Formats: sequence, C-alpha cells, structure tokens
Amino acid sequence: MASQTVLETLTKSGHNVVLKTAVETKVEDLIASDLIVLGSPSWDYDGKEGQPHEDFIKFIELIKSVSLENKLFAVFGLGDSSYMNFCGAVSALEEFVKNVKGKLVAESLKIDGYFLDQQKSTQSLTDWATKLAKA
Repeated sequence: MASQTVLETLTKSGHNVVLKTAVETKVEDLIASDLIVLGSPSWDYDGKEGQPHEDFIKFIELIKSVSLENKLFAVFGLGDSSYMNFCGAVSALEEFVKNVKGKLVAESLKIDGYFLDQQKSTQSLTDWATKLAKA
C-alpha cells in the first residue's frame, strides 16, 4: 500500500506518524497534526475523470469550511497516464489545501501505474517521503 510506504519512511526518519483513511479522519485530527499527508488514487467519479477516491470527496465536503490556516500539507497520488486527466486527484487535493488555507511543504508526487511496477513506485514514494521528512 502506498500510504504504508510513506508511513514507514517517515517513521524511520524519527517522525511519529498516524495513518487514517479519509472516512476515519476528523477535524480534530487535522488540527492536532504538525503535517498532514494526503494520498489518493484518481478515479472516474460522478461522470468526471481524475477525481479523488469518493471517500475523499465526502471528506472534502465535510472539511471545506474549516480553516486550517498555515497547517502544513503534502500530497501524493496514483494514476494512469493513459487517461487524459493523469493524477487528477492530486490537483483536487491541492485545491482543497488551498481552500482551507493550508501550506504545501513539498512538490506533490504523481505516480504512474503504481501496480504495474511496484518496485519503481515504492522507490519513488520512499524518495519523496525522505525529502518530506527533511522539509
């Protein structure tokens, strides 16, 4: 699982990490966090290509009016470059961060074909999370 790779890398770098799904996450969790890492595959949802997983869409709706001003965020996404809107979930999550007045601390990561080459994908996630841990 991609999020597990990020968790393991950040933990090895000495960070205390809690992994939760969008459904499990509450506003209080976000407020209590020093860094919020959001990750999602891109889906066709409600007739639109390149959307975050539907759980994230519900999460965004619930949280969109909350101000998380200056909270630190990082975003990664999984996608397939054969679609026109490659890793569109990343753009949607970056827009969410902007709307809640959060700050992205690293360039967002877009991974193409995660399940087709898991070794390469895992290395990309590890490299990104290592940089993130230092940021």
